[in-house]
Amino acid sequence: MSIGIVGAGISGLHLALRLQQIGIDAVLHSPQDPDDLRAGPPLNFVTRFASTREREAVLGIAKWASSDFDNPWMHMRLEGADLGFSGKLPQPASSVDFRMYLAHLLEEYVRRGGQVERHRPLTRGELAKLGQQHDLLVVAAGRGALGDVFPRDPARSPYETAQRQLLGGLFTGVRPPEPAGMTMNMVPGAGEVHAPTYHSFGGPLTAILIEAVPGGPFEEVVLGDYRDAPELLAKQVLDLITHHAPSLRERIDEREFGLARPVDKLQGALVPTVRHSVAEVADGRFAVAVGDAWIVNDPLTAQGANLGSQQAFQVAHLLSVHNGPYDEAFCRMVADTLWQTAQPVVDWTNTFLGEPPAQVLELLGAASSDQRVADAFVANLDRPKAMWQSIRTPQATTEFLAAARSAS
Repeated sequence: MSIGIVGAGISGLHLALRLQQIGIDAVLHSPQDPDDLRAGPPLNFVTRFASTREREAVLGIAKWASSDFDNPWMHMRLEGADLGFSGKLPQPASSVDFRMYLAHLLEEYVRRGGQVERHRPLTRGELAKLGQQHDLLVVAAGRGALGDVFPRDPARSPYETAQRQLLGGLFTGVRPPEPAGMTMNMVPGAGEVHAPTYHSFGGPLTAILIEAVPGGPFEEVVLGDYRDAPELLAKQVLDLITHHAPSLRERIDEREFGLARPVDKLQGALVPTVRHSVAEVADGRFAVAVGDAWIVNDPLTAQGANLGSQQAFQVAHLLSVHNGPYDEAFCRMVADTLWQTAQPVVDWTNTFLGEPPAQVLELLGAASSDQRVADAFVANLDRPKAMWQSIRTPQATTEFLAAARSAS
């Protein structure tokens, strides 16, 4: 059998590496080589939780396994409500520049004998040609023309427009929180300010990502024109933090604060979308979408890359136990299986993008006054199904709080 993997993001690379491990032939198709992946602006600021790091250990990816790259705590604050808490993850997360991360994984795949074919971004017609070369295509590239192959699923996509505008960068001059880890300041009606300790080309620094509610007080800053103006961007970000995230401002040395490099910034917006994930791309040849090609989640809950890694391992397992043709029935079985994992992430993220339900505010308030609740909530950042179960209804939150408070 021949498996074609389209895209060199975390889904595509984890799938390629895992299939390589278990002896299934695959060809990775990518428009980028490692140098391309390292160059250019960041596309995201990913936090990899323990379950993803465990999959990396299975793959033999040890480059960032050291505790030097750990983010063991999560600090959250709801501005204007005097609510805040710090929770310790059961196992540390890690935030590493994905430009470095993906380039290393691609090089490791090739070093182990993996086959890579380089293409420019594929059109639908070119995807059809690939479909004729392989028994099955797994499409893990979410941008460009391939989005047309997998149309939006309106039943699973409640939003038709972006719910946040994004502005972020890698900054120097920010002291890590105590204890070390990640911070998130939530400003009702305005948006969120994320600030994890981040490891990039020059070593540790801080990634600051501002998520602006459209029409809210963050929007003017987030939509500003900062081309060739890194100093202006730093000034605007610092002003916003000063007025809306004072606990983060306390950790900033104004004299040292600035973008690590002019290229180290991102701006844009994502429309939260679930697509139909199965398509016939050639006569009797099918493709199944995973990762960003299938689901685009807002980065608010830091789940996209972790979900993509999990999907890759699920697909590898399903391929390893399948003995029949890679027909539409097989692809739909794969899609149905993956949705069981993905749905809690989608529902949780979409809930947090809207006005917080009363039970979520209750949970955050309880976490602010009870360390057991804070730790239980933070632990669920790596347990999307449990997280969604804890907030989906008032009764579910009541049950979660009771269980957390009964913990020794």
